[in-house]
Amino acid sequence: MNNILLVGFYGEGNLGDEAILQAICQNLPENVNPIITSGVKQNFGVSIRRRGLLSWPSFLMAASKSPITVFSGGILQDWSWEGVTFFAYRIIAAAKMGSAPVLFGAGIGPIRSEKARRLVKKALSFVKLAYVRDKSSYDLYKSLLPEANVYLGTDWTWHFDINKQKSIAEPKLAVNIRQWGNEQLLSESFDIVKAFDGAKVGLAARKGDGKLIKDAIGLEDVSCPESFVSFAEACKGCSHGIAMRYHAALAMIRAGLATKLICYDDKVKDLAFSAGMTLNKNGISSHFNAPSCDFFAANDKLYQNMKKEFLNLLNSIYSFDA
Repeated sequence: MNNILLVGFYGEGNLGDEAILQAICQNLPENVNPIITSGVKQNFGVSIRRRGLLSWPSFLMAASKSPITVFSGGILQDWSWEGVTFFAYRIIAAAKMGSAPVLFGAGIGPIRSEKARRLVKKALSFVKLAYVRDKSSYDLYKSLLPEANVYLGTDWTWHFDINKQKSIAEPKLAVNIRQWGNEQLLSESFDIVKAFDGAKVGLAARKGDGKLIKDAIGLEDVSCPESFVSFAEACKGCSHGIAMRYHAALAMIRAGLATKLICYDDKVKDLAFSAGMTLNKNGISSHFNAPSCDFFAANDKLYQNMKKEFLNLLNSIYSFDA
């Protein structure tokens, strides 16, 4: 069996990471079997325990039987020490077990402490090839390892076809806000929602987001779509959107909504800048913006190139017609 080990924040109830996993698996040839580190049993491939000491035996066994280990989504982030060690140790362990670590559609950072930078630098030195999803990740990677084999890619969700809706006559706001420690940022976000003159609907990317949207803003019409595509479809019928989570923001933009982004971290900020948005001092879009066609064309080009290199790598290992 031709195995490939997939490592990310899978099976934890996060819409974006499940979309990333789905996109990767839909790109795998039939003769390649995915082994997935996951918090729950997935409906495809082989799922192995994701967290804790008891996850290590199955991870090491899977790595020993997989020529490559693919890391995707948000990794190596020092919002917590575990956010660094979880991925850093697995990159190093995969390499030691003979499974070449590669990054495709991965975002790295922020890395704020010197201790974390040293560990991330060591881990990334084992990576064979990297396609990161945003410029901040690329710049951070290059600052740590200037000679690294790293390229600018994009997010795996560009795999999915999302049709932009036609203009909506009546104003209606799609709302996605998550819990976060910056109370000023959240307070301003709530004020924007409350001041919007029109109907409002809450769209949660994790179940916990829905409670916040209901309690803090008072919206009763709140849903939690199960996939990236269904989230984008749920945006149809809305004229405007305000989003905090990266994949919620991307789904709103791709669905054709004039969108404000709440940039609580670098990946959302990068998305805002690449979509041509300007930000206020708190990191919120100054206006509701709909990106130009160049934004969509540029990301599609980046995705097609990343996909091509991913399939070329698989073909070099597993021998199939790319």
